[in-house]
Amino acid sequence: MKRIITILFLILAIIGASGCINPGDTGETQESMNVVVSSSMEPALYRGDIAIVDKNPDSIQVGDIVIYNATWYPHPIISRVVSIKNDSSGNTLYEMKGDNNPEPDPELVSRSQIISKVTGSIPKIGYITIWINGY
Repeated sequence: MKRIITILFLILAIIGASGCINPGDTGETQESMNVVVSSSMEPALYRGDIAIVDKNPDSIQVGDIVIYNATWYPHPIISRVVSIKNDSSGNTLYEMKGDNNPEPDPELVSRSQIISKVTGSIPKIGYITIWINGY
């Protein structure tokens, strides 16, 4: 019985998590879960993994995996920070790249576009949400 309750809790948590790699609700909690729906971050994160994120990271550094709002794609993107640059006005910009992608993401990202920082993952159980939402 205890095992069934645990499984039901996990299913409800997954369904409550974002259906795609996006921030979910904007509640007061600092951590949440997001389902990875593509293979662009393999081998760090696989399709169907649950990414555990910090919605208010203190800092973003080269090597961090983040979720951000892209101007070139309608849904949030998950990528790794590969370099940090400054524009001519001194604003910090981040170059992003999926680990499994041959080229960096097409545009530099400002801090205001970053939604959250990935702090961990739970393998494969996000497939329930992918199946329910048809991703």
